[in-house]
Amino acid sequence: MRVHITNTHHMIGVAKLAQHMVTDIATKELGFREIGVFQYHDEGESKKSLNARFDGMLAGVEMGDVIVFQSPSWNSVEWDTALFKRTLVYDHLKRIIFIHDVIPLMWKSNRYLLEKWIKYYNMADVIIVPSQYMADFLRKHGLSVKKIVIQKMWDHKVDIDLGKENPQYTPIINFAGDPTNPEKYGFGGTWFNPNVKLRVFTSPKEWGVGRNIEFVGSMPDASLLNNLRHTGGFGLIWSGDPYWLEYMKMNCSFKLSTYLAAGLPVIVNSSTPARDIIEKKNLGIIADTLPEAIERVQTMTTAEYDKMVESINEFAKLIQGGYFTKRALTEAIFKAFYE
Repeated sequence: MRVHITNTHHMIGVAKLAQHMVTDIATKELGFREIGVFQYHDEGESKKSLNARFDGMLAGVEMGDVIVFQSPSWNSVEWDTALFKRTLVYDHLKRIIFIHDVIPLMWKSNRYLLEKWIKYYNMADVIIVPSQYMADFLRKHGLSVKKIVIQKMWDHKVDIDLGKENPQYTPIINFAGDPTNPEKYGFGGTWFNPNVKLRVFTSPKEWGVGRNIEFVGSMPDASLLNNLRHTGGFGLIWSGDPYWLEYMKMNCSFKLSTYLAAGLPVIVNSSTPARDIIEKKNLGIIADTLPEAIERVQTMTTAEYDKMVESINEFAKLIQGGYFTKRALTEAIFKAFYE
């Protein structure tokens, strides 16, 4: 038995980082084989051309193997479904869908596609979902797959030496992204606090003038981790958009694991799926509003901060070592064959 995993290329952003990281862990540490996926505008491609493409991608697959489909491929749902159906020619093949994102839940304009995506998920032997909340939501809307693995948290492999110095307390809140993005976050334009600086990893914008905001710019992953660790302060996961906030209740945040991998205490909304583990392990601040979070930052003592960082240094070994991914993939394979 061989285990294969899809990996989409020619993407940018966090979606690319997540898929490539999972593939890297799976191939280098668990012995999986990569099935490369090309992201392209697939509308209008003939069935003959599509099947020829799929047959080339699946050339290394044999009867009795396992395929893990990282979902979505960021092609159309019809494309993902067609690839899955093409594997039905292989007898005794086990098929696992690893859900990274659910496109209809990310944007209102795609909500009409939810039924199609759930039909796609229902073809799998096992699915890996980010949280129990998402599993319950999908079941409520028609998911029938019995074997489910809960991911719980993203990993974030660290391939550089971040140094021995721990992050230091400072009244700075770091946000890895553009907080004015209207489709996801939408809170940057209202920020102002003379005592707590907001550092954002995007290019300078006029809305930040006079608001105690520092624009850091975008940077490669290794540089981002290094920058966060040596700046200190806190890492923020937040949204002011109600639709995206509801999605954040279901999904694992890659930002969360980025901050923890860098050693920073995090700030999260009280509805985040990771709330319990953050609270239990003393990994950061849980708040219902940004003003509440800012107040907690201002009143935190250096001793309290240092204690959090000590807890994070221990917990981050799981994230930096890829153990959430390895556990989820291994458990899914066990469920496929054992249960």
